[in-house]
Amino acid sequence: MGHVIDPRRTNNLIDANALHRTGGLQDAALDKILHHVANDDLPLFLPYSVQNELKHPNTPQDVRQRALGLLFSIEVELTPHERQQQADVRAILKGNAKSGKHDRDAFHVVESAKYGGYFLTNDKRILSKRGEIAAVLPGQRIVTPEEFLQTYEKFEAECPERRHP
Repeated sequence: MGHVIDPRRTNNLIDANALHRTGGLQDAALDKILHHVANDDLPLFLPYSVQNELKHPNTPQDVRQRALGLLFSIEVELTPHERQQQADVRAILKGNAKSGKHDRDAFHVVESAKYGGYFLTNDKRILSKRGEIAAVLPGQRIVTPEEFLQTYEKFEAECPERRHP
């Protein structure tokens, strides 16, 4: 995962799929994370690029409801270097899949690297390729909500008074 940074002191972005209820441990972690966000203890944003996913008719209402409590990053054009990184991440995620299937996911990951310290996701393909992605996006921290919460709680226990600016 690279150098561990205090998630309270950086922008963090969450994938829309990480807002889904699974009935497992992820639900409790998500609830705790959103509680810290609501208490202004933790900066967490949605990539602006997930807005269309949230508007899709197949997106569960509870996911849309959780998203209402979060801010979106602001759309800005990618630099030529970032566009190349996006193409590289897209190639990593694509593997043998059909072309175009992972374009949005690659954009979410590059956008999160541009703005944030951590990218929270439950996307198994992204998570399984995070080592390869880190070679393209040095310093990018792709984590599950559970992993993110563990990191948050570690820093909170070590330095409870240190919050984001």
